[in-house]
Amino acid sequence: MSGTVVQQWDPRTGQELAHFDAKVLQPKDAPEGRPRISIGPYPAPNKVDVVTWGDPDVRIVDITTGAVNETVRTTEDVLAVQFDRSGRYFGLMRRGSIVELWRRDPLRRELGPLRSTAEDLVTPTVTQFIDRDGRFLIAANNAVRIYRVGERAPQDSFEFGEPPGSTSNRSYSFMDISKDGSTVIYADPSGAGGVLRLDPQMWQRDLCKIIGYRQFTDDERASLPARVPVQPLCAER
Repeated sequence: MSGTVVQQWDPRTGQELAHFDAKVLQPKDAPEGRPRISIGPYPAPNKVDVVTWGDPDVRIVDITTGAVNETVRTTEDVLAVQFDRSGRYFGLMRRGSIVELWRRDPLRRELGPLRSTAEDLVTPTVTQFIDRDGRFLIAANNAVRIYRVGERAPQDSFEFGEPPGSTSNRSYSFMDISKDGSTVIYADPSGAGGVLRLDPQMWQRDLCKIIGYRQFTDDERASLPARVPVQPLCAER
């Protein structure tokens, strides 16, 4: 995809199989050279979703024919949508990078608006569905949280705390997430980071090995960026 153009290619022969320019769905009065369109994958062969800014109708387009097969009516300030693998749910981003979770049938908002994912214009964030059952991951604002469509509180929340040495309210960057949501690639403002598996039990085992299975002192607890449970962290050996 480049700009408003979506192409489909045969990886074996290099032959172009489909070519669709979503510009035909753009308002005639749109500024020249500044597309007001968002295009995303749709969970069906040869189809994409097209959002035209200022238009609440999300269009499902067959790129082989250019035909609009279906429209999904959302909100006037929708910027982009992301469908889950089943097509039953979708995440919707509104102006201000505010996220909502919606159900397709019957069409309704199930969760949100949630906190904006954008604390500034440069820090990368990740949002994606991680299964076919409406579980949606948001990696932003120094945390990774997993929501389920229809439930208000997150099912899981991994709080990263403030980046070490941060003096200007800067945040962790989240570069990517595995398909199942179990592993995240992150970086602090200095660029340090890497691949992190979201497995608290593994973290606990590794930490206890490093500190020799002792308990934290009061000073150590106070210096950590996130709250540490009062109960002993490591079982005595």
